[in-house]
Amino acid sequence: MNENNLNNERNDGPSAGTPFSALADLRVNAPPGFTDRVVRSLMTAHKAPRRWGWPTGWSWVAPALAGAAVAVLATLFFTGNGPFRGNAMDTVVVQFEFHAPHAEQVELVGDFTAWQSGHILLVGPDESGHWTARIKLPAGRHEYLFLVDGREWVTDPHATARRPDGFGNLNSVINL
Repeated sequence: MNENNLNNERNDGPSAGTPFSALADLRVNAPPGFTDRVVRSLMTAHKAPRRWGWPTGWSWVAPALAGAAVAVLATLFFTGNGPFRGNAMDTVVVQFEFHAPHAEQVELVGDFTAWQSGHILLVGPDESGHWTARIKLPAGRHEYLFLVDGREWVTDPHATARRPDGFGNLNSVINL
């Protein structure tokens, strides 16, 4: 078949006499083997090399940290330790009292404040030198100390239980 026959066949088809029939005369044939090369390149373009094993670079850090955080939070939640102790409805109102007639400030610091000062200031002193604070705590075991004038850590003399704090002192313990 020669070029004239191809053009005649195209012009006799369903598009003969339409605006597209003029385009048939402008057709340029692709070089030999062009179609095979395009099809081969398309078939191999989607085949990405597979990497098996531990990821390289830093791509593993974020998923590893997220997994570790989930494991820690799940452990704290299901063992009843940490900030998830008890039920939100299981709170107890506790009154703390400390005798320090010459103190200018007394704070209550414990595991319920993450051992940070500035959260619970006791009110006082009253005429007998007592400082008091009334707070809600979740049911469970809590350790605490009084911080007098921002520099002296004092164990509650009325606490029924004490535990070494690891720094040579004793923490007061309350079980609710």
